[in-house]
Amino acid sequence: MGRDVSSELTDWLVTSSWSTFGYVAQGLGVLKPWILFKPENQTALDLPCCHAMSMEPCFHAPPFYDYKAKEGTYTRLLVPHVKHCEDKSWSLKLVQPNEL
Repeated sequence: MGRDVSSELTDWLVTSSWSTFGYVAQGLGVLKPWILFKPENQTALDLPCCHAMSMEPCFHAPPFYDYKAKEGTYTRLLVPHVKHCEDKSWSLKLVQPNEL
């Protein structure tokens, strides 16, 4: 008989933006984390954190070149089921079709 590990897991996850450790934790936990934003220029943000739109990690360096057209492009328009990340406007993450 297997051991019940559900009591050892968490229902909540708070991670900092750009956190590789946080992305691994949210993937393993199958959780949409709360993202704690880093203040810019020592200025407090109006919204210190937000709930992530999906459990997928952010791709902070998406390609910006369309090899077929041989020119720079807006990657978000070429790839279905992606949105810009909460923490960095140029980053992309996978989302469910109903979340587009």
